[in-house]
Formats: sequence, structure tokens, C-alpha cells
Amino acid sequence: MMPSDVSDAGTGEDPVSGASATAHHLSRHPSGDHQIVGLITLFTTAIFAVVAAVWALAAVGGWWMLALAVAIHFLASAVVLAEVAAVMSNQSLTVAVIERLASRRRARRHPHTG
Repeated sequence: MMPSDVSDAGTGEDPVSGASATAHHLSRHPSGDHQIVGLITLFTTAIFAVVAAVWALAAVGGWWMLALAVAIHFLASAVVLAEVAAVMSNQSLTVAVIERLASRRRARRHPHTG
């Protein structure tokens, strides 16, 4: 058996097509960076909202504030889960917002002189 036969033994692929398939698999989607930034921003915002609700609960100390803190926690969790589901189906809501903000910044930098 030759050393080149060992590397692709049992795969049924030749090294050339395997390399191109791997390169294709590792190529990044253009909006992939925006998705990561959007998810991290959303997760961080949700955590801050829940922490602020718990802090307010500790500061106020009423039963009604407990209900509000739990409602904020459920709302933040629902938003995060909805965004994760949207990213998994390539319909990210956060990416759309980030791209809209980026296009507004570009428009401000390069105003049309029409």
C-alpha cells in the first residue's frame, strides 16, 4: 500500500475532490461575521436586561416587581430563542438591523450630490 492510499482509505474520494469539498465547506458566508456580532450583541443585551430586572427587584422588593422581573426574563429568553431560530434558517433579524445601520452610516459618509 502506498502512503497516498492511506490518506483516503475507505473514503472513496480522490484527494483533489476531497480538498475542493473541504475548501467549499470552510468558505464563509458574507454575512457570517454580522451574524456573530449580532448574536453576541443580542445575548449581551438580554443578559443586561435580566440583570437590571433582578437588580430592580432587589432595590424595590415587592411581589409585583418579581412578576415584572420574571416577565422580562421570559421576554429576553424568547427574543434570543427566536433570533437563534432565525439565524439557523438564514433569516436573521439582527443581521438585517446591523446591515441597515451600516448602510445608513455609508450614506452619511458619502452623501449623494445629485
